[in-house]
Amino acid sequence: MKLTGIFPPIKTEKVQVRKSEGSAAARAESAVLPTDRVVLSAGSLEVQKAKDILEQTPDVRMDRVQALKEEIARGEYQVDPYRLADKMMGSLLSETLVK
Repeated sequence: MKLTGIFPPIKTEKVQVRKSEGSAAARAESAVLPTDRVVLSAGSLEVQKAKDILEQTPDVRMDRVQALKEEIARGEYQVDPYRLADKMMGSLLSETLVK
């Protein structure tokens, strides 16, 4: 399952750097001026980190799919009816609350 569009885009601005050519006095004056910095908020860093993790996560976990296929083929795969019922009820309730 691929999740896209759940994170707002991170806005960035282009910074134009001006190189000064000229006398030593002009260079000394530009050395005293503060330089431009980009500071990202903690929230935007977390969003970027989550986005990177999601991009690295495969859509299908083939190792898990293969293990389940093997269990089914051997006849060892069993469904816990109580766990299944809990999941179904949880899904039903979450759909009802969202609407």
